[in-house]
Amino acid sequence: MRTDAEARDEIVQITNELFSMGLLTPTGGNISARGADADCVWITPSRLYKGGLAAEDLVCIRSDGTVVAGTNTPSVEYQMHWASYAARPESTAAVHTHAPVATAFGITNQTFPPINTDAIFLADTKTVPWFMPGSSELAEAVAEALKASRGAILQCHGLMTVGKTMRDAATRAMMLEETAKILLYCKQFGGELALIPNDWVERLAQLSSFL
Repeated sequence: MRTDAEARDEIVQITNELFSMGLLTPTGGNISARGADADCVWITPSRLYKGGLAAEDLVCIRSDGTVVAGTNTPSVEYQMHWASYAARPESTAAVHTHAPVATAFGITNQTFPPINTDAIFLADTKTVPWFMPGSSELAEAVAEALKASRGAILQCHGLMTVGKTMRDAATRAMMLEETAKILLYCKQFGGELALIPNDWVERLAQLSSFL
């Protein structure tokens, strides 16, 4: 289990990475991590500029949103984060991004054909229909989707990913965006997609749990 200091440092590091990649908007997206207390998580605050986040900006909350450490208002999406941990109890981190290409991917109801190995590993990703951000309905729908996969696309909203480590959760968010981007490029080029053969799809799919 992480210490609280480690949880805060990891959140700041990943927030900086995702912001620099354009997967977080100035105030959109949120990240959380479990720390020393299993009944609490550290989470990014609401409406605070993501490009200059510091450890002291973070908030430690209980599942009902009660703040136990920190002075800022916690992210409005705290219910979605807690529901994600409940759906995947092995997870210690959750990442919600507003990744532009993957968001457009969900808005247009796309799915991942086996264009590369990452697409095979992401094939179980569910698209959650739109619910009001911050609502219990969204939290419940995302939790259900995460039972099938460690990442979910939130229609007209963004992505939610979880992982055993912060790096795992962030990597899946990056993979979703990059694979959606490749599919977009393919559609822009036009022509027939060259797909990985079915026998290899089946063999590679067995490795998805390791990534």
